[in-house]
Amino acid sequence: MATSLYFIAFTLLIISSIYTKTHALNILVVGGSGRVGGSTVRWLETLSSRRTTPANKSSAATLSLTVGGRKRESFDAAIRNKVIPSSGVDFLSLDIDGDESILKQTLQRWQQRARESNCLVVHTAGPFQGRRSPVLLATCIDLGIPYVDVCDEWDLAELSKENLHSVATEKNVPAIISCGIWPGVSALMAARGVNVLTSRHKDLEISSIDYSFFTAGTGNAGPTIVSATFLLLATPAITFLSGKRYDKEPWTERKTIDFGKGVGNKPVWLLDNPDVPTTALYLNRPTNNNDELPTKNRWKMDVSSRFGTDPLIWNYLFGAMKSLPKSLLYNRDAMQNFSLFSEPIIRLVDKLVGATNAMRVDVTAKDVNNGKKQTITLRMAHDDLEQCVGLATAAFALEVAKSMDKDGPYDREETGVTVSPGVWFPVELGRDARENILEIVKEGAFVYELDS
Repeated sequence: MATSLYFIAFTLLIISSIYTKTHALNILVVGGSGRVGGSTVRWLETLSSRRTTPANKSSAATLSLTVGGRKRESFDAAIRNKVIPSSGVDFLSLDIDGDESILKQTLQRWQQRARESNCLVVHTAGPFQGRRSPVLLATCIDLGIPYVDVCDEWDLAELSKENLHSVATEKNVPAIISCGIWPGVSALMAARGVNVLTSRHKDLEISSIDYSFFTAGTGNAGPTIVSATFLLLATPAITFLSGKRYDKEPWTERKTIDFGKGVGNKPVWLLDNPDVPTTALYLNRPTNNNDELPTKNRWKMDVSSRFGTDPLIWNYLFGAMKSLPKSLLYNRDAMQNFSLFSEPIIRLVDKLVGATNAMRVDVTAKDVNNGKKQTITLRMAHDDLEQCVGLATAAFALEVAKSMDKDGPYDREETGVTVSPGVWFPVELGRDARENILEIVKEGAFVYELDS
């Protein structure tokens, strides 16, 4: 009798532990002491806390946040300046541009401390221009750690995709690269526009996708975005015409674009953006994530991306900067130092012009039977670039986190799993992942026109 009661009690204890198990999620935000990374940290904390309610507290993920960077001083300064929360965030010393073996050992120690918890790395340490190898991504895949980054450098993103996609698939590791607000959410907007048009008529094919972006000042993102823009002025702007790639001189071919209520018409110029090649090359390609788009024929699209800022004189300053030697413009350290030197002016301008970030994507389709064209225009705008890029990056990261399972293989049929193992561009994500992320980034948007 006593043995039977002991067995029943033991069984009930095991069942109880299964149903009350808390799944810990450990996220390392590399570059989390910076403006973009710090915003990502804050939003990860905010969004995760919203998912934990009294009703689901026993099964919700417990979030553990760590900021990775070279200098403890930067981390401490970020706390003092309220860039990141003053409590609940750890620091991990690492150098992604240093010795690769040391980087791997550092990540291994962090991973081991997490024990049986899920681990995820978010790479926000820009600028990415000038980097020649996706070292952090490769290391994460090798260690089986899911990964997200905000890379806006096409050559680096292309290397990541071509060299590491099959490796990530074999090792069962999901990764999304070139995500954030733009590139990132902008590509999801394009994919939604494509889906809306192609669902209307089976004989429509996409003929063009035009990306347009506007940011007032630095959008509160600070010197790093200025440094990245200088680097982009030394980079040919990738465009596609009838499916063929053409590299054009940056900051040319001005257009005036209506970004909607509260922003209005703004001048924009050609500027390199990974959304262009990822859209042209991958939007109509079948993937494990996305099975909703027609794949009978590859579309031969025109694709381009333009950018403008306030105050207006800054646009002409960027145009004048092009006359500097390319070797200087593409010197990451020199441009970052120049941006830091200019930080007092940058902050003053930001106070005067605000921090608005606005995006517009125009998707045009042509009827293959009669040649008639239809265009859908999608717009989104937020008050603050720093806030919305952090929100977007956190949204991508948490979407990957949904697909993480320490106890077994990744299962597309399992509820909530929307990102398969592999290295993916945002435009390759399926409808569920796309709509989940777009719904999150709707927060704080004063323009949100995605259904017209």
